[in-house]
Amino acid sequence: MVELIPKETPRLPNWLNTLFYVSLALLLLSITGYFILDNSIKASQKNLDSLRETLVKNKTAEKVALEREIIKYDRKIDNLSLLLSQHLAPSGIFELLQDSCLPQVHYSQFNLDAKQASLLLSGITQSFETLGQQFLVLQGSDWVNDVKLDRISISKEGKVTFDLSLSLNPNVLR
Repeated sequence: MVELIPKETPRLPNWLNTLFYVSLALLLLSITGYFILDNSIKASQKNLDSLRETLVKNKTAEKVALEREIIKYDRKIDNLSLLLSQHLAPSGIFELLQDSCLPQVHYSQFNLDAKQASLLLSGITQSFETLGQQFLVLQGSDWVNDVKLDRISISKEGKVTFDLSLSLNPNVLR
């Protein structure tokens, strides 16, 4: 059936119209902002280029040579700082060992591995009791992490010979 009276078309809700206009405004703002920022970046780049040109013009051969020399010395200082930070000073171990040794114990061999922070001592003493006391003194020292008795024997003269392995505190060697 044909309709003779046309029906009214439904209207869009107000919030949809509002959303359309807000989106359109945001799009226009974004495009405008893009062009403004692009122009600002180009102007800043031109300014930076002109400042660099001014710096290059003001540099003399003397200043360039001086800068190169400063950079060379800076590298040398950095290299020296690295070497000094890794430097070990094992000579301080003698004083610590002297303070920790009992007078009845005589050491005949001393082998220090500074990189591994270990010390091998060979010695001789009068008795097992003295060796035990020396072992406890070394074990109680704050510069020693661990003490091990590697070898023990009695010599022809009746004295006790021994080998001790000491694991040192790494800070002692710095």
